[in-house]
Amino acid sequence: MSNSNSIFLLLILTLTLLLPTALTLSQPKPIQALLKHLDSKRASPSVQEAAAKAVLKRLLPECYVPSFQFKIVPRDVCGGQSCFLISNYNSSSKNGPEIVIKGTTAVEIASGLYWYLKYWCGAHVSWDKTGGVQIASIPKPGSLPIVKDDGVMIQRPVPWNYYQNVVTSSYSYVWWDWERWEKEIDWMALHGVNLPLAFVGQEAIWQKVFMDFKISKDDLNDFFGGPAFLAWARMGNLHGWGGPLTQSWLDQQLALQKWILSRVLELGMTPVLPSFSGNIPAALKKISPSANITKLGNWNFVDAKCCWSCTYLLDPSDPLFVEIGEAFIRRQVKEYGDVTDIIEHGFSELPNFFLH
Repeated sequence: MSNSNSIFLLLILTLTLLLPTALTLSQPKPIQALLKHLDSKRASPSVQEAAAKAVLKRLLPECYVPSFQFKIVPRDVCGGQSCFLISNYNSSSKNGPEIVIKGTTAVEIASGLYWYLKYWCGAHVSWDKTGGVQIASIPKPGSLPIVKDDGVMIQRPVPWNYYQNVVTSSYSYVWWDWERWEKEIDWMALHGVNLPLAFVGQEAIWQKVFMDFKISKDDLNDFFGGPAFLAWARMGNLHGWGGPLTQSWLDQQLALQKWILSRVLELGMTPVLPSFSGNIPAALKKISPSANITKLGNWNFVDAKCCWSCTYLLDPSDPLFVEIGEAFIRRQVKEYGDVTDIIEHGFSELPNFFLH
């Protein structure tokens, strides 16, 4: 991909995510090409249908499961866009399906399910702190509200619904286990999120990458921040504070990330993975003395010593920047597979996306 095309795609994608009202349902050709390419990375229709049904099983009592039928459909059914369709199941049987929900991905099906439960059944699904799952208003199976006429089709107004930011992934999510992540991913699917940030486990990837550049585990102990300060360390604000990270913690976070990615992919989501921002361990200055590396200022100190600030930043124009950045992406592909073309450099709280 040429630099001009990359810049153009980056601009279009940023506008799509941050200025959704500026776009119409007719997508520019670069967006169409990207959507088509990302579609090739999605799970099969049968896997996505099963994933959507699993969301249903976790949301409602088992007796409701036979009342819904899910099916993946191509975008052509939705006028070339992503969408979900809700209709009645044409059968007189009271023990079989009542409502049919079709969608271009499992996310569309899940969001269609929530749309039906919310607007036809008066249900509400929120975080625990804002009411949680409220489903008492849903009629019993066999008595679910019918959809008028031929049903309803809801098109997605923009290609992506992005969720999370690089700071929250450290302050809150770092304490979550798989059970909590599974609940959050279900919430994402029900609310139509199809572009979630996936920042868990990146320290384990960085450990492997930097060790390939002859940086020792001891040096990395002084580089990584502790679990509560990962966002600060990842952005180059501090190093070592709250650490070191144990090997068992690093391994556990990497395993958790693989569970997360497996689930979001089953649901037809496109994960956004981290990339290299230029933040490096101090040891790289000695290993690569000719590299254009800047030691940042001392913004916080103890006894006038530069203990946890004074981090090091590699200039983006330096060839070593590209070498490390490519090595990080290759390592992620090796660990997770070729699951996305969208990455985030993690240097600010706003989404800044690059295509690789």
